[in-house]
Amino acid sequence: MLGDKRQYQLLYFVFFASSNGFLVFRNAYFEELGLSGSQMGLLGAVLVVGGMVAQPIWGGLADRFAASKPVLLIAAGVSSVVILAYPLAGTVPDPFLLLVLATALLSTVRSPIVPITNAMILSKGLDYGQVRAFGSIAFGLGSLVIGWLLSQYATEIVFYIYAVGMVVLVLIVRGVPDAEADLTPDLKTEALKLVTNKRFLLLLSVTVLLAGASASGSAYFAVYIRAIGASDGLTGTAWMLKTVGEAVIFLSMARIGLTNRTQLTLGAALYVGVYLVYAAVATTAAILAVQFVLGVGLALYNIAIVEFADRFAPEDLTSTGQAVLSAFGIGTGRALGELGAGGVMDAIGVQSMYYVLAVVALAALLLSLVFHGPTLRRLGTAAGVGQ
Repeated sequence: MLGDKRQYQLLYFVFFASSNGFLVFRNAYFEELGLSGSQMGLLGAVLVVGGMVAQPIWGGLADRFAASKPVLLIAAGVSSVVILAYPLAGTVPDPFLLLVLATALLSTVRSPIVPITNAMILSKGLDYGQVRAFGSIAFGLGSLVIGWLLSQYATEIVFYIYAVGMVVLVLIVRGVPDAEADLTPDLKTEALKLVTNKRFLLLLSVTVLLAGASASGSAYFAVYIRAIGASDGLTGTAWMLKTVGEAVIFLSMARIGLTNRTQLTLGAALYVGVYLVYAAVATTAAILAVQFVLGVGLALYNIAIVEFADRFAPEDLTSTGQAVLSAFGIGTGRALGELGAGGVMDAIGVQSMYYVLAVVALAALLLSLVFHGPTLRRLGTAAGVGQ
């Protein structure tokens, strides 16, 4: 039998390997159906709004009844069926309504997979980066393979890959040991501590901005690549290089030893730089050159917010803390980003849209500096003494 660490690594590998085609190429598929940028943005927002509502409920159920494993089984099993509505949309005269309904349901049922798994990993004392790296590796390999497949097959194949992957995920989750029941007698009090924690609220604010910039940049990347005249193969190659950067940081961060606040600020800074390259340079060589940097930025930001949320959440609300972070931090950012970026793309074009995303990432960087408050005050005091 696989150990806990290997089981979670395999879980992440399968989840991200099967999800990447849907996440990276769905807007390219929507464009083939004739949808506008605003319609793509609305679907992207719906994809996360359902999760924003559902994730705290899923997290609360998992914490209240120690039901992490059943929640994961339901999420993977149901989403493997719902995803099949996407290729069906290509057979109806007006696909947009069907896509809205399917996206709303999919976002609700698949939303707890990542936050609940994160909470299970951290609750067992496992190194988050060592596990999460396998998701990055899978995402990169999968993007490379899917980029090649799309040169041979129709874009709809990405949805079938997701469906098969979720079936495999169900088999993996069945072998993961569930937590022992430990009912919390006063969930309301613990939840109040969480949502009134000033550091947690600051974390949510930074996450909204950076998640919005990151998710929008990723969602429209395949459209951007086609807009500059490059092939889908470049999209797959770029994602592969990006995930190499992610994997390096996830695997080595325990040895590098940066604080969470430094990880968050540095991650935001790297996003600013990469998005400026997308907007101002937009050549194949430049895009490939910055992918490793973008992967480093994503990994730094991801580690920082997950570990911050685990530190700030009460001990009995580990799943809820991750779910609230995912719903009201990442989810809000993604929803606003998808909606806003779609409209911006229609107005100024997908390439210039990355200037706007760079500004959003810069705002996240500036806000993250509040976490450095004690250090900045010490530096200010030292500078005053030296004058």
